Amino acid sequence: MFKRSTLFFACVAIATGMALFHIKYQVVALEQEHKQTASRIKETHESIHVLKAEWTHLNDPRRLQTLAQKHLNIGPIKSTQFISLKLLAPSDGAYDKFALDQLIAEVADVAMGDH
Repeated sequence: MFKRSTLFFACVAIATGMALFHIKYQVVALEQEHKQTASRIKETHESIHVLKAEWTHLNDPRRLQTLAQKHLNIGPIKSTQFISLKLLAPSDGAYDKFALDQLIAEVADVAMGDH
């Protein structure tokens, strides 16, 4: 019959073969996962590139100016919209918050074209 050492080495060889077979399939699975991850990274980089191009287009100053003129009822600042704080300052140096709030509301109404 077989000697014990022959049987032992045969078992070791079978166990090693099975371990190598298992490791080979783990490596194949990891390679596939790596390829998928690399593919997703590439797609993400391409998406980022497209989004940057869209962002550049959307933030084009000429485009934004056209949209602002079309959708916002605003124009250039006029000199009549400015007021000196010296005109608002009372002689004692204390400001009337209510009066300032009313003045700001009136200026905002005029700027919006309500008056």
